[in-house]
Amino acid sequence: MRYNNYHKHTHYSNVHTPDSIAKVEDYAKRAIELGHTSLATTEHGYAGNIFEYYDVAKKYGLKFVFGIEYYYVNDRFEKDKTNSHLMVLAKNKRGMKQMLKIMSEASKTGYYYKPRIDKELLFSLNPEDVVVTSTCVISYINKYDDYEKNFVKPLMEYFGENFYLEIHDNTHPMQVEYNKTILELHNKYKIPFIHATDSHYIYTEDDKYRTIFLNGKGIFYPEEEGFILDYPDSDAIFERYEEQGVFTREQVESSLRNTWIIDDFEDIEMDKEIKMPSLYPELSHEEKVEKLKNVINHEWIKDRVHIANEDYQKYIEAIRLETSIIEDTKMEDYFLLNYEIIKRAKELGGVLTRTGRGSAPSFYVNKLLGFTEIDRLEAPITLYPTRFMSKSRIIESKSLPDIDFNTANPKPFIQASREILGEDNVYYMTAYGTMQASSAFRNLCRSYGYNMDEYNEIAKDLDRYKNHEKWKDVIEESQRFIGVIDSVAPHPCANILLSESVSEEIGVIKVGDELCVLIDSTTSDTWKFLKNDYLSVTVWDIIAETYKMLEQPIPNIRELNNLMMNDSKMWDLYEKGLTATLNQVGTESGTSQVMQYKPKSVRELSGFVAAIRPSFESMKHLFLDRKEFSYGIPEFDKILETSDNFVLYQENIMETLVYSGFNEDETYSLLKAIAKKKEGIIEPIYERFINGFTEKTGSQENAQKVWKIIEDAVAYGFNSSHSLSVAYDSLYGAYLKANYPLEYYAVVLNIYEDNTEMTARIYKELSHFKIKVVSPLFGKARGKYSVDKANNQIVKGMKSIKFVNDLVSEQLYELAQRKQYDNFINLLVDIASETKVNTRQLNILIRLGFFREFGNSKYLELLSAKFAERYKKSHKEDTKLKRLEEIQQYEIEIKNIEDYHISEKVVFEKEALGYSQSTDKKYDLSYAVVTEVDTKYAPSIKLYLVNNGIEMTLRVQKNIFLDENKQTLLSIGDMIKVTQVEKKPKMQKVEGKWLPTDIMQTWLTSWQKVEINK
Repeated sequence: MRYNNYHKHTHYSNVHTPDSIAKVEDYAKRAIELGHTSLATTEHGYAGNIFEYYDVAKKYGLKFVFGIEYYYVNDRFEKDKTNSHLMVLAKNKRGMKQMLKIMSEASKTGYYYKPRIDKELLFSLNPEDVVVTSTCVISYINKYDDYEKNFVKPLMEYFGENFYLEIHDNTHPMQVEYNKTILELHNKYKIPFIHATDSHYIYTEDDKYRTIFLNGKGIFYPEEEGFILDYPDSDAIFERYEEQGVFTREQVESSLRNTWIIDDFEDIEMDKEIKMPSLYPELSHEEKVEKLKNVINHEWIKDRVHIANEDYQKYIEAIRLETSIIEDTKMEDYFLLNYEIIKRAKELGGVLTRTGRGSAPSFYVNKLLGFTEIDRLEAPITLYPTRFMSKSRIIESKSLPDIDFNTANPKPFIQASREILGEDNVYYMTAYGTMQASSAFRNLCRSYGYNMDEYNEIAKDLDRYKNHEKWKDVIEESQRFIGVIDSVAPHPCANILLSESVSEEIGVIKVGDELCVLIDSTTSDTWKFLKNDYLSVTVWDIIAETYKMLEQPIPNIRELNNLMMNDSKMWDLYEKGLTATLNQVGTESGTSQVMQYKPKSVRELSGFVAAIRPSFESMKHLFLDRKEFSYGIPEFDKILETSDNFVLYQENIMETLVYSGFNEDETYSLLKAIAKKKEGIIEPIYERFINGFTEKTGSQENAQKVWKIIEDAVAYGFNSSHSLSVAYDSLYGAYLKANYPLEYYAVVLNIYEDNTEMTARIYKELSHFKIKVVSPLFGKARGKYSVDKANNQIVKGMKSIKFVNDLVSEQLYELAQRKQYDNFINLLVDIASETKVNTRQLNILIRLGFFREFGNSKYLELLSAKFAERYKKSHKEDTKLKRLEEIQQYEIEIKNIEDYHISEKVVFEKEALGYSQSTDKKYDLSYAVVTEVDTKYAPSIKLYLVNNGIEMTLRVQKNIFLDENKQTLLSIGDMIKVTQVEKKPKMQKVEGKWLPTDIMQTWLTSWQKVEINK
């Protein structure tokens, strides 16, 4: 007997409750197998990816059914974790929109551990547009004693014939008892039954793999033990109900037939037409185009003052060409909308990169509208406007223009988008995290209780072990978990922009602290929603913050070009490898390669960016060594002139196609066709090219050679506008580093304060500029790293000091700016009366040498303790004076007290800062302080060399490190003289055997403990 399986869950339910490894298509295949006719979206708390559901339903010829198993409470504004379940199905598109609206509201105002609806939201649904069921054993009926009065009767009265009592065929005792309650309600109120399976997997044997998935994540549902959550045929359903012994055969058949109501639901249609939001919906296409042209003309008048008169016509033709593309593709709304968004974001303090990303700088109109500062007509390399947007590509594929906006901080741009379109019209997209091969393998191993150290090593190189006797079956078994959703996050940059209410059209869910639209980036592209990417780009955060510190505006590209003229210091940075934090060359690999190439112009740096891509590897050595290179085909070499005769860019190939007679408008699409080499498509392209190139050059042989080069190069050619953009990004940083190194390094040290590897690279460069970094000092330090121009120093910030906050930092800094202190007691008086500095914070700062201009740390600590004991700001004035005289006398008594030993300083600094900084040159390089001891596996210790401040990790044999009671012979804070170390290879367990590797470790084999009088 056929039924509609409307109550089921896929891996999309894992977003709220880890629950399933089944995919949407698994249900569609099972439906076809059983002769069923529908596919429902029901997931826990939301509707999953409704667009995937719709596509899969269409693919298999199934009816698309919109449903949600909501989390339900009496009052969503109360902190109530009971969360019963409630099933709602949409009978039509109206019902779907209403359900999406309350689903969204559950995340906005009803979220407490889960997104919860309540009576108010439930009864806002039109009872004619939805079907409501009492759902599973986690129904209100099974969780609350007042279920008749506060649930069954109100729903029966409001939803009428669209309210059903849901029965399940599970033979678990809990289900049997619940079904008895449902039977009583049916007999009392004559509410019809409807059958549901509550499927979490397809076949009964799949329960094993769901359990493995959950157990691997440390999740156990003891209340589900014995529940069958499959997608059964009707014969199995009848057998299970008969085993329950609650319902008659007739009642079961009736419950199955009642699922057929879904057959009569209106078909919900969704389309993949472009969904472009418009600021001017009341205007016609022609009127909006005219409005855009007026904006472009206004911006052109402002920009042309920087352009030579003789070039005007060239620019006017470019504007006409690009405007015609926009007009013919009916994309004027995109440009009008983003013009207003970017303009408003800048008013809000947003910093947009002066360069760009991807192909956007290839459009001069984008420069006029403020999306980039790159002028393609002035660029040192060829930029084709059709690489960004062409009539054929937009119209044939129904694609949208796509500008990725690189920002120093995306928040002003998102705020501007919401101000212009509306709060409910702009949201971050959802990003689903899925299990990859290694994580699926690890999860399976955790579930089986395997040794973590062993399976972690295997997971690093699964291919190597896929035929291994012990691991091959485990690796094979783990494959079924690949692609299962196991996490969700806001997309890092993608935002949806929609004219209609997002909450009603697509839905919103809460992800962490962010409300996100219920669609991912890839799906939004397929379904033609407008997506704006607002990317946070660290190099532009650096640039913006440095110019802010300099109190200068960020120059535009033309201004930067002028600033770079004859500035050899900039290019020296690349040649000398002073490239930490510079875009594209900040890594060790990038540094070594740029030192080899030694770029001296924007064009060369752009070429370098394209050349270091992995796909150019076979020819990279020729490029970096500046070897003479030619294909020996004069006409082709001429085309490649601006890229040093290499095919570095996709635009090189496009230019070659144009030379051979192709229209520029079609060349980017041709690149993709050539790359795919699809039979039936590639042959006419090849023929046109050979004929065109031969006609121009007279050589068919050369034409065929060039075609072969194009076929090989199409896979690695880089987007020239993107390459140029990131080259300029690098140059903005290089200009600042070369000309304002003090400010630049202070900014990058703040930005990378938590990145120890990058911080170390930054520190190595400081000596080139004769810059010193000094520890926080009263009168110099603030919350962040700051500059001391007079001494060419960067003063470390106080933000990283444990228990010291920004307020304290600023208050102490302001004290120093207002007044000069000739003794510490006067400063203590003002700290007590004018700041929020507490005793603990003050002692930490004293021990770290913050007030070192007034004396050593032990002297100041004792003086501060006496002050805290004897002086209170609440004292009367004459009492204060007497107490101050007493404190001054004490100061004389302790004036010559010896400071803390270096070992004590090192340990305290490590605790308060996370690192040590004090040194003492009276000790040679063999003296060190123990800063960490680890005995979890083979013992290891960290030693801090007091002579130069370097910290290193050494291994130690247990037999010389532990005493007879298994206690360590060294402790944190001990000072030792290292007398012997050895280099030994690191051992790795391979197939049960410990084998040496190529990695060498340093072992401490002998030392002398230094006795210190503390």
